[in-house]
Parts: sequence; C-alpha cells; structure tokens
Amino acid sequence: MTDLADLIQRLPQTNAGITNTDRWRYATGSYADALYPILLHKKWTHLPRYIIAGMTANLFRFVVDRRLTTESISAYNWMAENFVAADFIGVTASQAAGFSFEPTFPLYQKQALHDIKASIERGTGAVLWHDQFVVVVGYDDDEEVLFLCTGDDPDMLRLPYSLVGRNNSPYWYYQVLEAHQSIDMWEVCKESLIQAVYKWETHDYMLPAQDYACGAAYTAVAEVLQSGNYESHQAAMVLRYYARTRGDIASYVRALQHLSPHMDQVIEQYTQLADLYVSIVEVLDNSAAWDASEPESILRVSELIRSAGDTEQAAIDAIKHAFPETINNRFSDIGLR
Repeated sequence: MTDLADLIQRLPQTNAGITNTDRWRYATGSYADALYPILLHKKWTHLPRYIIAGMTANLFRFVVDRRLTTESISAYNWMAENFVAADFIGVTASQAAGFSFEPTFPLYQKQALHDIKASIERGTGAVLWHDQFVVVVGYDDDEEVLFLCTGDDPDMLRLPYSLVGRNNSPYWYYQVLEAHQSIDMWEVCKESLIQAVYKWETHDYMLPAQDYACGAAYTAVAEVLQSGNYESHQAAMVLRYYARTRGDIASYVRALQHLSPHMDQVIEQYTQLADLYVSIVEVLDNSAAWDASEPESILRVSELIRSAGDTEQAAIDAIKHAFPETINNRFSDIGLR
C-alpha cells in the first residue's frame, strides 16, 4: 500500500470544525477543489484557494443546462480548460480523457493506472473524474484499489482498478501534475479578468446551444425556474455552487485592487453580486418551500437571478473599462492567450 498521508491531512474535513453554512462549499467536486490540496502538499502555492481558482479563470465560468441539473457544474471542455488552468499557475500537467464505452477504453484505463501510480510514487496526488473531481492519494496493488479523497467525505474511498474511469456518466478523465515554475502572479491575475470577459461573452463550442446556456445565462436560469422543468434538489445544488463561486470572485477581485485605477467598480459589482447570491441561498435554505416549488420562493429566486444577471453584466463592463487597451487589442478574439 502506498499513500500520501500528509496530503490526506490537507484535505478539508466536513466534521472537523466546518460550520453548517460552510459545508456546501466543500461538496461541489470542482476541478479547483481537487487541484488545490495537491498544490499545497507540493508547496507550489501558499495562496488561498479562491486566489488559485481565480487565477486559473475557471472561477468565472457560468454554464447551465436547460433543466438546471448538477451536470451544469462540470459541463465544459475539461481537456482544454483544465490544461490551461494548470498552465496559468505555472504547473506542467499531463492528462487524458474519453468515453468508457469506446472499445479501446481498457488500454486507456491501463495507462491511466500506470500514470496515476507513478505520480503517487513521485509524491504527487492526481486529479481523477469519479462523477466529480477527486484527489487520488494512494493505491494498493495487492488489493488492486486506488484511494480517493473528496472534500465532503472525511474518509478515503476505495476504487477498484477495474472501475477506474467507469462512472455514472460515460466520461473518464485524469490529470497528473509534473512540475512547477515561478510566474508573474499579477500578470496572470490581470489575464484571468480578461478571460472572465471572454467566458461571459462566448458560448462554449463543445456544448449544444439548445441544451446549454453559457456566460450571460441568467435569463435561461430564470426561464427554467418559471417553467418548472427542473428537479428542485439539483437546481438548488447548481445555484449553491454559483453562490460559492461568485462569493469567491468577490474575494478575489478585492485582492486585485491595485491592478487598475478602475478596479473599485469591478469590486463593487462583484460584491453586490455575491450579496444577491447570499439572498438566493437564504431562499434555498427554506428547503420545504423550495422543494414544494412554492410560487413565492420560485418568484423570489427568479427576481434575484435576473438582478444577478444585470449585476454580473455590470461587473464585466467594469472589467472592460479597467483594461480597455489589452481587450481592444485582441479585436474579436478576446480569449487569445
């Protein structure tokens, strides 16, 4: 058995001093949630998690499917965005992904196990998709299992080698981190804000527009709520996830005030946005009313969502005002890196 005991200890534990109001913060299984403890363990960062999530630009993503299922949280091009996210923070990474129904999957599964175990041997945890992004912290060849940790479970999970990549969804993915180099942190932070504009204004080409809304997607959320074509528990998880990310963005941009004389307006808009999501979560916390789809609750959240859309648009406009030269120089390809 080989495991990274000190990495396991760095993972947040839901039964170790985390309050009820904070618990949902650690249950989303996002890529940044899996990446961050590995960075800490390797001593590749000393920054707070929200700073790292902001620097990768993944924090600014806003994608929903048109039934507000929990798939909304992870619906994006993992290969492209997770690779670039690691690169932004100076990390060299290798990764692979695909579909478990493909006839060549057993070969990829074998290679994945080889790469993940080699990473563990180097003292580095690996990121794995197991119906959420998790951290692989060890393995046991005798029992043929990987040991996984998530942010919402205090215990290690055991995943048999034969089930690696076989998820409830047909997708498999893993990433191993190989090296780290120093970066110009503030240039990366500035770039992350420019990427925020790109994510807001650009539909993800991997996602069918008839099934997903991207970026400025708040009208779509309000329409789904008013149609009733959603499952209340999943919709609540999606809204809580975006409440978390928008709260983290507000904290992130406050740390970047010196990047432009116009950052005050960016900070103000994202702070207002975070406050609107606090109000949304207050409605969701009345679970009996929300689960019963009581008209007052749905109307209240719909109104708050539309206000949040206007506020996030104002935040994006403020970013454009803060960095006009860089953005305008990219003409129609603001996502250029």
